[in-house]
Amino acid sequence: MITSNPGRTAERITNLEAYVRRNLLAAERFICRHHRDCRGSASPYFYEGQMSHVGKHYDLLVDGQELRIVVVGQEYGQKCTRVNLVARTAMIDGSASEGFQGRNPHMRGTTSILRLLLGGEPGTDVEEERLFGDGAASAHIFDGFALVNALLCSAVDKPPEGCRAGRGASSPLMRRNCARHFLRTLEILEPTIIVAEGQGVRSWIGGPLGLGPEPPACYKGAAIPEIARIDGKQVDILTFIHPSAPGKPAWWGNSVNSRYLKDFVEPTIARWRNRWMRSH
Repeated sequence: MITSNPGRTAERITNLEAYVRRNLLAAERFICRHHRDCRGSASPYFYEGQMSHVGKHYDLLVDGQELRIVVVGQEYGQKCTRVNLVARTAMIDGSASEGFQGRNPHMRGTTSILRLLLGGEPGTDVEEERLFGDGAASAHIFDGFALVNALLCSAVDKPPEGCRAGRGASSPLMRRNCARHFLRTLEILEPTIIVAEGQGVRSWIGGPLGLGPEPPACYKGAAIPEIARIDGKQVDILTFIHPSAPGKPAWWGNSVNSRYLKDFVEPTIARWRNRWMRSH
């Protein structure tokens, strides 16, 4: 049985919004103290102030056990600037309403990951994307997680076209400077499981999380989760190839029958769930 603690989630969102106002976005102004240095260190196609999504039912209880899921991406890769938490959640709500087939490969793959983490199976049906409830009281699985990018600004190789994201061209300085914002976000959210979407992302967040720089292999079998500590609390970390990565995994997020999803993502999450359930 899945329930949630929306009151506790509201507190977290309030605290994160306060941090954003003090350090990143104050009304319409981007006030990050590293902004000028970061912009000067990277591609001229630079789009600042792209905040996180925190679902209103982020604080989940699964059979009475606390489950807080944070999915970590690289950056938006899009032209939008000065996007606060409310606007970002509106974007994710829009993706939820489009259904599986209407989403981009990234959000399709994220859908499959969430369904597996919550004990379900990959699929395209709307019914199984319901977190709990019926009618107006229902919640979507996107309400039950947080999407936090390692970078809160996007530097890309060329201007993005339409809704399509550009290829990331961030600098080492950007990644170092954004690490403090990333870590503070996680301290507020207190995840119990982090899913890193991309080996590069896992490498970037390894430092702030006190892990080695090399991510685990992401192609064969089921991986053993890594363990980090955030503000003294243990959190499990799973690393997967990004759902829209080309090459060997071949945009695996596109299909619920993709080989990478079946051969790697599903067994990895199944092993993690079995261990997680036994440990509580």
